Amino acid sequence: MKIYNKITKNLKNLSGVHLHYTGNMFGVGCSVFDEGSIKNIRELKGKKDSAGFVVLISDCKWLEKYNINVPPEMVKILQQYWPGNLTVIFPDTENSFRYVAVDGHVAIRVPQDELLRNYIKQTGSPVISTSVNLSGSHPETDFKTIENKFGSWFDFAVVPQSISWAKGVPSTIIKFDKELELIRESSIKFSQIKRSIKTSRILFVCTANICRSPMAEYYFKKLVEENGLNFDVKSAGFLESNQPISENSRLVLLENGIDASAHVSTKINEEVIYGSWLILTMTESHKLGILDKYPNAKLKTFTLSEFSGLKKDIGDPYGMGLKEYRKTYELIKQRCDLIFDKLTK
Repeated sequence: MKIYNKITKNLKNLSGVHLHYTGNMFGVGCSVFDEGSIKNIRELKGKKDSAGFVVLISDCKWLEKYNINVPPEMVKILQQYWPGNLTVIFPDTENSFRYVAVDGHVAIRVPQDELLRNYIKQTGSPVISTSVNLSGSHPETDFKTIENKFGSWFDFAVVPQSISWAKGVPSTIIKFDKELELIRESSIKFSQIKRSIKTSRILFVCTANICRSPMAEYYFKKLVEENGLNFDVKSAGFLESNQPISENSRLVLLENGIDASAHVSTKINEEVIYGSWLILTMTESHKLGILDKYPNAKLKTFTLSEFSGLKKDIGDPYGMGLKEYRKTYELIKQRCDLIFDKLTK
């Protein structure tokens, strides 16, 4: 089994059964249009049908390419959780994925692993993915064991060089047919998804979540409330939680008719990041800090200035006088106003 740790020109010409890494699991796969290899995978695993086979695509745009209709209620869900560990079951009305569809439906996901997404993009074909195991057994999570025990299954492998074992965390699976339905709950909680379908969370981020991001959060909340819109607005930072808002930030907000005295800081974690539809940071370094730890948040993470169409980071006024806090507030307010207009057009 030849192992590819990076994209090469000849990868797109390879066919057959391959090993891949989704970001959480190792998987057995092939082109979704390769009927022979799909049949081979079923036989290797001892499966009678395609139940449990997921179609992996490189990005959301491929749904339209293959005539998969996305209900309006699901659009923001996909924007929020893809790439990620969420599989969505769609009707395959055009029979685009006839070799793996079950009862006219197909399970689809944009995988977390960037190498795999790039491979799919290069080949121009969605791939199927199913766990490395015999049907009814636990999925294999150790790369060496897969090589030794299942190596004969694969014609080649597309796996990041740094990966020797997988977390073994399967995806959460949902279906939307008039209403949201949970098929399997895993790393992404169903309660979080249900909240996301009702309201989109906007997250403002700074260093400690006591100066800049609370000013952005509470000002943007005011805009949302005054206009009766359905956004959930929060803020977070990189330092430990449970700190009060800085006194000067509290005073500046109060001068503008906003009471933020009850604010308590929140530390960024996986749930905060993946529970947010749009993430806006005060600086480029904050943005890079998030993407370093949560690379799959790339498509929804921007600096406040970047998303508003302006330039320059919002500097930290911590330790300075009230005058500097007022200047910082005005910079934040200007950008929030532009973003609000952008989101509500």
